[in-house]
Amino acid sequence: MKKKISIILIAALVFSGLSLFYFQNSSPAVVQAEVGTETGMEAPDFTLKNMNDKEVSLSDYRGQKVFLNFWASWCPPCREEMPDMQKLHEEYGEEVTILAVNIGESKSTAANFMMQTGLNFQVLLDTDKSTAQNYLVRGIPTSYFLNEDGIITNKVVGAVSYEKMLELNEIE
Repeated sequence: MKKKISIILIAALVFSGLSLFYFQNSSPAVVQAEVGTETGMEAPDFTLKNMNDKEVSLSDYRGQKVFLNFWASWCPPCREEMPDMQKLHEEYGEEVTILAVNIGESKSTAANFMMQTGLNFQVLLDTDKSTAQNYLVRGIPTSYFLNEDGIITNKVVGAVSYEKMLELNEIE
């Protein structure tokens, strides 16, 4: 009986010691969101060239709110929302970064459109449409609103008004 109690006490002490060692030496659990294109998911990373031929990755903007917009210059609803995007850029550019992903057009076409309309927020070129395909873009404009952790907080297919941009970017 004494031998049985001794074995149980030794096992309990060993278990307690191992548990204490594990919890003191482990970092807090980090919950990571699943990568995908729906609200609550981490937006898939991508790398595209900007208008200056510099490679830009979505992950470069971790720690910032991002308004990710897929568009083309021939698209009437895209053209309709661009002045509101410019206003957002001018008034809240410190709070939210606009990444306007042009789908399938040449650099010169996108640059001419931006110049003619007086827009100066960041444009990225998805000439082969692979990023739009990865984001399951079926209609344009399509906009994703990301928080500082890269999590999609909202997704809208269709033009977004300035007021809605403020609301969806959680700008007060």
